[in-house]
Order: sequence, then structure tokens, then C-alpha cells
Amino acid sequence: MIDPARYDHARDRIAVAGFTPAIQTKIALLLCAAKNGNLMFHAALQWAPKLGVVQQFLLSQSARELEAVAVLNVATTWARDPALMLEGSRIAAPLALAWSQVMLPPGPMLNPQAAYRGISLGHAQLARIRLLAVIPDEADALDPFVVALRRIEQESARMLQTQIRLLKTIGTEIAIDEREARVQQDQELVDRVFDAFLLWLAAP
Repeated sequence: MIDPARYDHARDRIAVAGFTPAIQTKIALLLCAAKNGNLMFHAALQWAPKLGVVQQFLLSQSARELEAVAVLNVATTWARDPALMLEGSRIAAPLALAWSQVMLPPGPMLNPQAAYRGISLGHAQLARIRLLAVIPDEADALDPFVVALRRIEQESARMLQTQIRLLKTIGTEIAIDEREARVQQDQELVDRVFDAFLLWLAAP
């Protein structure tokens, strides 16, 4: 579990400094790393055979993740600091590694274990990476970056419901205890990454 104080410290930092280019860049780096992984996975899995109506869910998730990444890229005022890029990559590295393992040949199209891992990891990201709590009450509601964050949060909540449905319809040939363990492990992975991110976000 993530310590609630982490959110408070990050929000207090943003309340003092505002959404500076450095803070925007930190947030955008983490969100893009998570969403690009989920987007890559859904873009591949949607071509798996015999999906039926599930294919529509996968297409919807893929389109929403693509929209989120596009909105972030447009709304973010990027800082020109290579050190931020390096640290952001380091913090998000466990997510990048997990997604690369999901996409290893033969890939989620032909590997039920990889398909379920991808759904589980995407679920963990949507459930645990939530940034609404770090937006200060006094933040400008019309600021493009704030608008983008709130829109992404709303879409993530909608996507989470679909992702839960996918967890129930994909990988049913895998034992229930194995599926439950996978979901728990992925949530713990995402929590560790997000905990490190919130510490970074709160740093001066």
C-alpha cells in the first residue's frame, strides 16, 4: 500500500511551486511510460483469434490510452533537463521491464499467461496510478495541464471497469489461485513504482 502522506507531500510541493515544467515533466514521464506499455499490449492482443466481443473492449482500451498519451504530449510544458529524463526512466524501469516480459515471443496473442499478465498489469496501473490527489485545491482549473490530468483520471476510472471485465474473461484456463496471485504481484509492483514517483515528485 502507498502511504497517504506521500500524496500530501507531493500536493504540498505543487501548491508551493505550482505546475512548473519540471513537475509537469515528472508526471508526464511516468504516465507515458505506463500508458505506452498498456497501449502496446492492447494493440497486439486485439488481433488474437476467437476474441468475439472482447475484441471491442481491447480496441476501446487501446484508443483511450492513445488519446491519453496524445493529450499529455500536447498539454505538458516539457523541462529541458536530461537529468529528469534519466531519473524518470529509472523510476519507471520496473514497469518497462514488466511490459517487455509480457511482449516476449510468442507474445500475448499466442501465450495465455502473457495475455493475462498484460491485463493484470494494465489493471494495476489504472487502479494504483492516480494523480487527482496531488492536484492542489487552489490549482487553476483552466490550466491546460490540470485539465489534461483530470480528463485522464476520468478516463482511467472508466477504463478500470472495462479492465476488471477483461480480467474475468481472459485467461480462464489459468487456475484461479494463480490468477489472483498474479493480480496481487502486479499491484505490489505498481505500488513500489508509484511510491518512488511520489517521493520524487515531492522533492525540491
